Amino acid sequence: MKARVLKKLLNDTEYLVADHGEYIAVGSPLCHKLISVDKATLKVTYALDTYGGGRKSLDNKELKAIWDKLHELIESGEIKDIIEEQDDIPSPLPVYTVEDGLLTESTTNEYGWPNVTVDGKMMYDNTYFKTKAEALADGIDGVISMLKWTDEHILEIEADLVDKKGLRARYLGYLDNLRALQTALTLEKV
Repeated sequence: MKARVLKKLLNDTEYLVADHGEYIAVGSPLCHKLISVDKATLKVTYALDTYGGGRKSLDNKELKAIWDKLHELIESGEIKDIIEEQDDIPSPLPVYTVEDGLLTESTTNEYGWPNVTVDGKMMYDNTYFKTKAEALADGIDGVISMLKWTDEHILEIEADLVDKKGLRARYLGYLDNLRALQTALTLEKV
């Protein structure tokens, strides 16, 4: 995604502009997608629109201008090029991240947050690194943490399963007892 081009088209807004997979987001450090555009449907939404008012829900002049410009880009078809292409960076700097067990290389014009890669991905200081070694070390630490978390939850689930099996056995015992009493009562009446 051409995040830098879109940011310029949005009058060099101070809001963060980035690609978040299924949608483009224009937001702040507090809310990364104040205004978003679904890449598949091109539907524009406002995060604080609780009653479906769309543009009427906006009370910020700059956000209204962003909303209007996004609709203009959608109507003209320009948004398609913005979504599908990458920014042109004259002196690209390499950046690395690990996602889903894979080391990925990209480029940017400036290191650090808030900034995006050439394809519009938001670069957080704890997810994008200047070197492959830093990215790999962080990726390994992240996977080890997730393995520990998963193992802890497996133990909890296994303990809960043992408890539930014990509870089930107790209820089966109750059922056997009650059926035996019912049978005895039926035989008593005969």
